[in-house]
Amino acid sequence: MTPPGAHTLAPDFATRLATILRALIMLIARAYLKHPRVALIFPLIQRLQRTARVITALMQGLAAGRTPRPDPRRNRTRPATPRPKFPTAYGWLLADLKHEAAIIGNHLATLLAEPDSVALLAARPHAARLLAPICRALALGPAPANPRPPKPFPVTPPDLSILWPFRTPLPQFRKRT
Repeated sequence: MTPPGAHTLAPDFATRLATILRALIMLIARAYLKHPRVALIFPLIQRLQRTARVITALMQGLAAGRTPRPDPRRNRTRPATPRPKFPTAYGWLLADLKHEAAIIGNHLATLLAEPDSVALLAARPHAARLLAPICRALALGPAPANPRPPKPFPVTPPDLSILWPFRTPLPQFRKRT
């Protein structure tokens, strides 16, 4: 469902998000030049730029009133090119870049916490899924309006025969008075 006023809210959200991601890109480029993770600079910057481009396109489509279409390229086979492996620890970017990343993360958290942003991300769940790894890297928690809740664990009753291996029933103890 398209939130009311999306034609004015979506471009503003996309512009603000792209500005925050550009600041994060500049910080990464400057900080990782003399860091052991120098090999991550180019793939990480590419990922952030692609995220900004895709979310901007999604928000422009939302503002124009278009519904998202399934990507016909999704079922194509791709050549086996190795994908870069990014760290997966919670807050890994924040741990590397310290207070400067915390400032950018605070700006991003403020933007994502606004009710209009939550409504826009609920209207375009793909945008929320794109923001989830960035939020995790900056220790912001999951992106809001993520439509995929975790799967519940199956509940099985405990096997009490392990605790009392004898075939006799458990002894009943009287309470002391």
